Amino acid sequence: MTAPLTLPTTSVPDPAKAPGLRWGVIAPGGIARNFIGTMHAATASRLTAVCSRSLERAQAFAEDFESDAGPAHAYASVDEFLTHEGLEVVYVASPHAQHFALATKVVEAGIPVVIEKPMTLNVAEARELFETARRTGAYVQEAMWSCFMPHYDVIRQVIESDVIGEVTAVIADHCQYFPFDPEHRLYAPELGGGALLDLGVYPLAFAHWAAGSPTQVLATGTLTATGVDETVSISGLSGRTVYAVQTGLGARSSVEAHVLGTRGRVDVDSWFFVPNSFTVTQFEAGDNGEDVSERFTYEDSLPYSLPAHPDGGNYGMAFEIAEAARNIRAGLLESPRWGARDTLAVLEVMDRVREIVGVRYPSEAK
Repeated sequence: MTAPLTLPTTSVPDPAKAPGLRWGVIAPGGIARNFIGTMHAATASRLTAVCSRSLERAQAFAEDFESDAGPAHAYASVDEFLTHEGLEVVYVASPHAQHFALATKVVEAGIPVVIEKPMTLNVAEARELFETARRTGAYVQEAMWSCFMPHYDVIRQVIESDVIGEVTAVIADHCQYFPFDPEHRLYAPELGGGALLDLGVYPLAFAHWAAGSPTQVLATGTLTATGVDETVSISGLSGRTVYAVQTGLGARSSVEAHVLGTRGRVDVDSWFFVPNSFTVTQFEAGDNGEDVSERFTYEDSLPYSLPAHPDGGNYGMAFEIAEAARNIRAGLLESPRWGARDTLAVLEVMDRVREIVGVRYPSEAK
């Protein structure tokens, strides 16, 4: 009989114990609502300022998220917003194509910024943004929320501890069904639409997290009538590890992730990039060997408890919020968990894939 597996404890700290910062939000849409709602429920940080092209929209958002720190101030001008007294960090939640210009304004003002994923449309923009931030001394973090979560941390520890042996393959998918609508942001090239940047970034980031950046990339895909990627299949090679990533707008997939090793595997449950559970299976040698598995249950495996979510959702964004707060207070310019090297590596892959399948955005040089 094989001894049971013992999985490590997460090293991700309790988000409730992170320093509380005064946050501003640019583009108060749906994802910003999730972000600030999570912030107020699970961290010590609070909203202090909101900026939208519509002052009425900014005011409505500020009223909806009034906290114990008082009401947030509403602005219709980014320049005025960035002069708000006491503003300590800004969250950019606009469509992809606007990330670079907005985040550049923030870091040029010397203010830390957290930018929704993908951080920019392409790797050239991201490099320029990081260079500007280093010059002004501003913290920059891509809001790749999954890579700040406890279950990703434990998966990384499992891989690095050689529990499953040498990693030989990473398989991940994220396909959703969105009926074709040329007005929808996912189908609009001027907004950075397409499956890859919005959906495919998750399995690509997982593959990078698990096995590093690929040295070879192959891809095939189809385009929509508006010229953005509809379905993309990606193969990559990192050392001896093969990537297999699928993403698309035209059909739903299982949204699972798997890491295969020479002595075992990790199988992450559906919707692998939200707070979730996974199973580690270790293979016994020999024809009659017995497999041994251990299940990591997200809620039961945390060394701390999170408050019950009022809508039955999850507090996954709390970990990226807390990560930024800790790092900014510590005087860092990027996150040790998901920093410039990681953001640039994934964007480089997406640039290469878009080149192969034939997607170029209007703002990119001809």
